[in-house]
Amino acid sequence: MDKIDILVLGATGYTGRFVTSFFARVLKDPEYSDIKWGICGRSKEKLEILKSEICGTGTDESIIVILECDITNKQDLKNATQSTKIIVNCTGPFEILGDSVLNSCIETGTHYVDISAELHQMLSTYHKYNKLAEDANVLIVPSCGFASIPAEIGLMYLEKHFAGLLKTVECYIRLDMPKKCQWGLGDHCLVHYGTWESLVHVLHKMPKTLELRKETLGDIIESEPPELKRSFLHRKDGNFWFPYPGPDTDVTNMSQKYLHEKKQRKHVYVKNYCLLPKLFHFLVIMGMYLYYYLSRFKCFRNQLWKHPKFYSLGFFSHKGPSEKNRKGTHYSFTLTGKGWDHNTQSDATPNKSLSVKVSGIDPGYETTALALGVAAITLLKEYPKMPKGGVVMPGAAFRETNIIDRLNNNGMKFEIL
Repeated sequence: MDKIDILVLGATGYTGRFVTSFFARVLKDPEYSDIKWGICGRSKEKLEILKSEICGTGTDESIIVILECDITNKQDLKNATQSTKIIVNCTGPFEILGDSVLNSCIETGTHYVDISAELHQMLSTYHKYNKLAEDANVLIVPSCGFASIPAEIGLMYLEKHFAGLLKTVECYIRLDMPKKCQWGLGDHCLVHYGTWESLVHVLHKMPKTLELRKETLGDIIESEPPELKRSFLHRKDGNFWFPYPGPDTDVTNMSQKYLHEKKQRKHVYVKNYCLLPKLFHFLVIMGMYLYYYLSRFKCFRNQLWKHPKFYSLGFFSHKGPSEKNRKGTHYSFTLTGKGWDHNTQSDATPNKSLSVKVSGIDPGYETTALALGVAAITLLKEYPKMPKGGVVMPGAAFRETNIIDRLNNNGMKFEIL
């Protein structure tokens, strides 16, 4: 059997269903009519049901392949990865399940994208698999969901329009959610349990993450320009902002490290900040610091996994957010870059600035599905413009492609302010 183009691993999971819905909608476009794709999971019965739902929307069933696969079974996994050109991994936690998929992709020469936001796992992936993937000409692009794609591709958009040399970028990330969610009233769940499960692993691995981060990015962190150093909480435009708690600043630093080492490009220093919607939400931050220390104890980690709704004050649950809560949540990334125009020496005081904005709705699911789906399609269509292999973050992997246009055409808005 000829290889299919794209295979969604974990298609019947919570996030996987959003990703398959994205492919079912977008691949109807005549531009992508040649793409044959598949859905993969442990239960053939669930896969058949999912395929029926997809085909019920008008999708040609002949272009969708079903593959039954338990990713804990090495032969099952090998059968899956060798059947496709690109694996779209929606399984998790990646800290637990990532290595087996990556090993199989390298063994079978299959490109790979995922939605991991687990920094320890991403750094470990880089150290363990970068050289192996380079030698095998396998491109591994982690963190192709929210928020790394808006942040990374937003930086690409800023650089494209800056018309000069960037030095620093401050990215302000704003999440506007329904009022009941801001105040924790009624059904205010915003995130599914799967993300909570990964978050507990992130907290548990944090001490090792900090060591690995220093080993990987220490020279970049130490050379950060003084103008980017701010207090933990600072005011801007009448709001309080704090360092964005996700891995995305480090993901961008890894892209910049790649571009500096492989393309001899000058490093752009980036810091991401997040809005504190209400002052009392500062208590949530303090609570996460408490969980960080307590998560070192296995008994407490088990409690966090067992009772996500209780320990997250209702923001996470096994059921996941309602459609109203999802679609009522909007996001924006405002990136302000400072640097020099083409006629100024880079050792002078920066004399140029530009701000751009990336925005959309439902960051956790529709935007994540959009980002991951477009990443896979772009890799399929424009691989000759991309690195041939290795573990490469989105900002470096997609730098020479048309990913901005694909994202913009499918609901992620890019604009110059």
